[in-house]
Order: sequence, then structure tokens, then C-alpha cells
Amino acid sequence: MIKAPILIFDFDGTIADTHHYIVEISNRLCAEFNYARNLPHELDDLKNKTVHEVIRHLNVPLLKIPAIVARAKKEFQNDIATLKPVSGLQEILTRIKEAGIKTGILSSNAKDNITRFLKNHHLDIFDFIQSTSSIWGKHICLNKLLSQNQIDRNDIIYIGDELRDIDAAKKLGVKVAAVTWGYNSAAALQKLNPDYLIQTPADLLGLIGLTAPSS
Repeated sequence: MIKAPILIFDFDGTIADTHHYIVEISNRLCAEFNYARNLPHELDDLKNKTVHEVIRHLNVPLLKIPAIVARAKKEFQNDIATLKPVSGLQEILTRIKEAGIKTGILSSNAKDNITRFLKNHHLDIFDFIQSTSSIWGKHICLNKLLSQNQIDRNDIIYIGDELRDIDAAKKLGVKVAAVTWGYNSAAALQKLNPDYLIQTPADLLGLIGLTAPSS
């Protein structure tokens, strides 16, 4: 295990419990942007797919993706007060901070949205937050974050809930922890061999050598 790693978190699905909400937003926008709805009986199967596979399954027009992402961020902003962190995560993040561990966020959501959400839930404890306007090339954004904050890639663990998070970390030779409570299923995540597979928020403490709180 890395000694005193810097933990860099994805946001949607990893910190914020937004999987169900992202599905709702997608279905709100599907008629306007001419793609298929997420049907209830398909959701479990979609959790096993990559972003590219989901886009093909829903017949999302590729040229409209930037506009869809921009609209989705505005929808998120409108409803942010109703969104909550992943159950049990607040206590764990606070404990990580109290242990003196440096933490950050890298997300394709808007920085203003993230900041408001964190303040709403008394989680404005991160050392840095970086937002990217693109859902593609996350490894490029992660590399930029490391450069801007003068962080060695050997000193971090990147924590995310999607297959693309694992892929981005592996492209940079960065250790990655995949959480199983977000967008992609545990089985799908495991196939990409993350360094750590995190089943519960308390399991995050093991990344920094702490034990889970007793129940």
C-alpha cells in the first residue's frame, strides 16, 4: 500500500448518490435530443456496460453529446438541494480528513454544483476540486490535475465508480480504487482489475491504514 496516499475522488456516483438521478435527467432530455429512454428493466444490464456501449444502446446522437452534457449540468444545478451523499460516506470522509490525508475531486460535473453540494452536507473539506467539460479523455484531465497541483502520480489513489475511471487511472499508471455503489456494477468493475474494489464507504479507510468504526 502507498504510504499516506493522496486520495482523488470522482464525484457523481462516488460521493453524491446520483445514479438514479442521472437516469431521471437522461429520460427528461431524451425526447428533446432524440434518443431512447432508460427503461426500468434495462437498468441492471446498463450497469455492466461502458459509456460507449450505453450511448450506442440508447442511440444517442454523438454530435449532440456536448449539448446534452451542458443541459444535464443545469438540471443538476436546479435540483441540487434534493441530492444526498452516498449513505455512510460523510463520516468516513470526515475521518479521512481528520487523519491528515490530502483529498481532491475530479469530475465532469460543474465545479459550482460540486461546491454547493459539499457545503449543503458539511463536506467542504477537500483540498482541491477540478472540473472538466468533457466525458472523454479523463486520463488527460487527471494528468492535468496532477501537474497543476504538483502531485506525483505514484503518490495518489484515484477513486471512482465507473469503468472509465479505472481506464483513466491505468493509462497514467495510477493506483485506482473502484467503488461498487455507483454507476457500474461490481462485476463489470472487477473485470478491469482495479487495485482495490471497495464494497462499502468504511472500506475506504483501509486505503490509508485505518480500521472501520465499530458498529
